[in-house]
Amino acid sequence: MTEDAVNGGRRGTGRRTSQTASGTGPGLTVYAQLAGIVLFWGANWPLMKLALVDIGPLTFCAVRLFGTALSVAAMAPVLRFPLLPQRGERLMLAVVGLLQVAGMMGLSNLGLQFVSPGRASVLAYTMQMWALPLGLLLLGERITGRRAAAAGLTFAGVVVFFNPALVDWSDANALIGNGLLIGCALSWALGATLYRRRVWRTPFWTQTFWQIAASALVMVPLALSTESGHPVHWSGSLLAVVAYNCLIATGLCYWWWGKALSVMPASQAGQIVCLVPITALLLSAVFYHEPLSAGVLASVAMIAGGIVLSARAR
Repeated sequence: MTEDAVNGGRRGTGRRTSQTASGTGPGLTVYAQLAGIVLFWGANWPLMKLALVDIGPLTFCAVRLFGTALSVAAMAPVLRFPLLPQRGERLMLAVVGLLQVAGMMGLSNLGLQFVSPGRASVLAYTMQMWALPLGLLLLGERITGRRAAAAGLTFAGVVVFFNPALVDWSDANALIGNGLLIGCALSWALGATLYRRRVWRTPFWTQTFWQIAASALVMVPLALSTESGHPVHWSGSLLAVVAYNCLIATGLCYWWWGKALSVMPASQAGQIVCLVPITALLLSAVFYHEPLSAGVLASVAMIAGGIVLSARAR
C-alpha cells in the first residue's frame, strides 16, 4: 500500500481546509511523522522482497489486504468514521481501489519476484509521469510547462533506467518484472486519475477502508485460484512482515498521513514522501547489495527530480 492510494481521500473531508485556514501549521511532530512514513514505506520494499521467499506474490497481497482491512476497521470506533461510503459513491470508490490498491500491490508483488526492491520502488513511483497523459485524456486537464517538464524529466530517467548497461534485455524474467512494475505505476496512475473526476463526500478513513476492503474481496479468490499449489511457509520472518504491513506500513503510517494532511497542503506533504523510493533504493543496496552505479544514480536523480517537480506543479 502507498500514500497516494489514500491521498485522494483528503478531498471531501473538509478537515485539512478548515484547520489550515485557521492558521494551524505543521509542527516538528508532523515533520517527524512524515520522516517516519518515508522510512517505514521505504523499508517495506526490501521487506516485501523477503516475504516472497515464503509466500506467493498474490497470496501475500491477499493476506496483507485482509489484515489491513481488519486493522483499519478496528480503528473506526476510535476515529469515529463509518465503514460504508455515501450512497452513490460506493461503486466508483471500489473501482478506484481495485486500480490503485489491488492493481498497484498485486503487480508490484509480481514484479518483485524478478526485480530488486530498490529498482521496483523507483519504477512504481513513475506513476506521476503516467498520470499526466491520463489526466489530459480522461479529465481534459491543462498541461502546464512545469508539469510537462516534470514528465519529460521522469521519462528521461526511465529511459536511462532501461539502458542495456542496467537491464539485461536477453533475460525474459527481467523484462517481465520491469514490465509488471510499469504496469503497477500505470494502474496506480489510472486509479488516481479516475478519483480526481469528482468531489467526494465520503470521509477520508471510510474511503481508505472501502478501497482496501474491495481490493481484499477480489484479491483473496484470485490468489486462491492461481496460487493454490504454491506452499506457504509460515516462518517468523513472514509473520513479522505481514504484521509490519498491516499495523505499521498501513495503520500507523496512514494515521500519520491523515494528520499531516490536516495541517499542510497535500502537495507539500507529497514532496516529502517522494523520498520513499530513494530510501528503498539505499536500503536495498545495503541489504540486497543492489549496485548503485553512476547510471543508476543518474536515472534515479532524474526520476526523483521529475516526481518532486510534478508535486510542486499541482
